[in-house]
Amino acid sequence: MLVGDILQAADERGIRKLAFTDHYYPFTEPSDIDETRLAVEEYQLITGNDIDIYYGCEAEVMGPGVTAGSPELAERLDFVMVGATHFQNKGVTDFPEGLDDFQKAHHVLRNFIYAVSLPWVDVVAHPFFVPPGALTPGAIDVLENIELRPALELAKENDVALEISRRVFHTPEQFIFSARFYALCKEIGLKFTIGSDAHQLEDIANIRVLKPFLKQLDLTEQDFWMPEHK
Repeated sequence: MLVGDILQAADERGIRKLAFTDHYYPFTEPSDIDETRLAVEEYQLITGNDIDIYYGCEAEVMGPGVTAGSPELAERLDFVMVGATHFQNKGVTDFPEGLDDFQKAHHVLRNFIYAVSLPWVDVVAHPFFVPPGALTPGAIDVLENIELRPALELAKENDVALEISRRVFHTPEQFIFSARFYALCKEIGLKFTIGSDAHQLEDIANIRVLKPFLKQLDLTEQDFWMPEHK
């Protein structure tokens, strides 16, 4: 996943706008962002690659009230995305001890509410996708629309968009929840962004698999959020 390899792969697959959203943890060096920017500029100067590049990050939300992001970080970037369900990152983002699945699902909801309350956040990454092993498959479905609605209305009030990624297909249970969740988001009037969530080269531009889901939600161009260059 070197910058030049990413840009080459994206170019070959027809991508004309590309966002870099490296994970940003409490131990991440802010200078990493500058290194990515410099690598892009050098590659595009040498090769003539003209993809429109946006610089963002996926800042970690470790729990309600605790995040690796900040207003200062947002000033360095075109946008800030936050990930609020990275419970696979043991020792960084953990469920509190002793929770059952019902309580864990509501902890995920509290993380989401905190994330969309932050004034410098633009997007929530793969909302309510909980990695395998962290929660029993389907347990997130205990969250009813009446509980989700106030959180989504807060996201709309704060102009926070929600990512739609291939994580919606991760398990049949995740898809059932995602179909209901994103339909409610659409009803409330939230904006969306499409992400490949690529962690390896073969996944870059892997967004076409989402077309049937986007069609099912009846999304139009007006439903999508785009970052702005700073």
